[in-house]
Amino acid sequence: MDPEAQERFEKVDLKLLEHDEKLYAHDKSLLAIRNLLGTGMRMLVEVETKMSALADSETRLYGSMQELRGTMEQLAEAQKRTDEALRRFLERSGNGHTS
Repeated sequence: MDPEAQERFEKVDLKLLEHDEKLYAHDKSLLAIRNLLGTGMRMLVEVETKMSALADSETRLYGSMQELRGTMEQLAEAQKRTDEALRRFLERSGNGHTS
């Protein structure tokens, strides 16, 4: 092979080597991006699962609060009846004074 052809061959070989190095770096970057996306997707699924559990918990808490509100209203009514009965009792008994 003549020296000029040899030089062109070496230049082409060097360019191919540089191109291969760029492709390798590009592939490495794509792999890093793919890993990052995979991690992000797993995190997203975890967050969605936790949000769903939190929504369920909030629904149960709201139901419990409604039940408690009903119980408190019943207690308030019972307290009113007790107060009224005590007031009537005290009025009939002379409020502790003998007649």
